[in-house]
Amino acid sequence: MQYFTADIHFADPDTLIYSNRPFKNIRQYDKYMIKQINKTAKKDDIIYVCGDFFDCDGPTHDSYLKSSQYVKKIKAKMLLIVGNNEERIIKYFFDNDFEKFRAYCKDIGFIDLVKSVQLNFAGRDFYLVHEPVNTNPKYINLFGHIHSGGVYRSYGINVGVDPYHYRLWSESDILDFLDWKEKWMNHDVNINMI
Repeated sequence: MQYFTADIHFADPDTLIYSNRPFKNIRQYDKYMIKQINKTAKKDDIIYVCGDFFDCDGPTHDSYLKSSQYVKKIKAKMLLIVGNNEERIIKYFFDNDFEKFRAYCKDIGFIDLVKSVQLNFAGRDFYLVHEPVNTNPKYINLFGHIHSGGVYRSYGINVGVDPYHYRLWSESDILDFLDWKEKWMNHDVNINMI
């Protein structure tokens, strides 16, 4: 089974505040997320993380080191798509060298680090990326970055943890949502598609 998520921001207490996440502290959040992920995705499953598994606000913000320890605590295989926070980690801690950070990610347990992914399941073509500005109009886009900015946009589905109650999206969840959207949203004149 394939799963999708984005904007986990492990080890970052500030994200709890600006995303209004209902946890007492970052330790509670991190523990909860690892437990939720492991409860859902099994050893042979793949989780596509559409950016911001890590957090990095600047050259003195090395919380990615703590988050790195969490990768091996997650049972499923994970593929990380670069988010804006990973871009800052590359810039500040890996000499702006994508390949150096990619090797680090693979060494700590990710199956790979990429900039985008094209997938096909159930006869539909998907494009996975972090920021909506980089979506591809030829595909159904799965993205993150906008946190609580809603689940659906005209350019695709926000698979971030905030609008989906800190759960992973499964292939079935994506397909069910698309079926619902096509059946109801596409025909409701009262819904303003952004």
